[in-house]
Amino acid sequence: MKSRLLFVALLSTANAYASCGSSFCAVNTHWDTQGLVNDDGLRVDLRYSYAKADTPRTGSAKVAKPLPTDPALLGAEVENMSTINQTLNMDFDYAINHQWNVAVGLPWVMRDHAHQIGDPSLTIIEQKSFSALGDVRVVGNYKFDSDHQAGSGVRFGLKLPTGRTNLEMVPGTPLESSLQPGSGSTDVILGAYYHQDIIDSMWGWFASGQLQSAVSTRNNYRPGNDTALDVGAHYELSHALTGLLQLNAQFKGRDGGLNPGANPHSGGYSLNISPGISVAFASRTKLYGFIQLPLYQYANPDPAGSPYGQLTAPWSLAVGISHSY
Repeated sequence: MKSRLLFVALLSTANAYASCGSSFCAVNTHWDTQGLVNDDGLRVDLRYSYAKADTPRTGSAKVAKPLPTDPALLGAEVENMSTINQTLNMDFDYAINHQWNVAVGLPWVMRDHAHQIGDPSLTIIEQKSFSALGDVRVVGNYKFDSDHQAGSGVRFGLKLPTGRTNLEMVPGTPLESSLQPGSGSTDVILGAYYHQDIIDSMWGWFASGQLQSAVSTRNNYRPGNDTALDVGAHYELSHALTGLLQLNAQFKGRDGGLNPGANPHSGGYSLNISPGISVAFASRTKLYGFIQLPLYQYANPDPAGSPYGQLTAPWSLAVGISHSY
């Protein structure tokens, strides 16, 4: 019995019958690009995000989870369980002067992935849980002429290959590349934004866009391009309480490369609504939280024609604390 279980486990490959679902809460918490902070010096932001991907989807439609008892799936990873994605992002943002600031983002990735191995007579579950440093981001921000009422600027920087890329489900079976703590790639980050407070009103709004694309890769794996478009509004309910609302659109290209952990059955796009709130409980400290709900989700179909979908998250959340020194 044990020898057969081991044999089937070693047969499994990362050419899975569904993408594993490395989703996350994609809200915009760059407060300076939204006109919500005007402090010089150092600002530190700690944010926790949670998303559980357990709903398979092909295109815009939900599909049934594959059954590991299907003889056609013998020895394959059957992505019919879930991936729990949690991250702790520590961002250090330093304003050099009125127009220039630089930010360093340190992500701590906590992920729990489980799937079954296809076999008609056995129930074999593989699970991988880890906590590890992800890929560090260094981003500069240049502000054009702006005042308290309105402003605009550009963002540019790099995502560095600091996270591990060699974790395994079981010895000899690599964890899918998109689930690793890092991608192994150096990515360029380019973005622009505009924000405005409405005169004689408690309302303000912002719009931003950002592209992340790999310019240097390793291990024959290239993550798909990631584009984010955000539109949001805020309303000052009181001196300490601010209501927040965002529309977040995300476009993720297919992963590529010859690495056995690369999965072409990946990528897609989504439009999400993210209501939230911010509470200032000290002159330079605030707590905030968002819940993100999808208005539309589209998961790229498997180019090989498999009917099984990608694992997607029906909701996600982000909570954090921000302090200026």
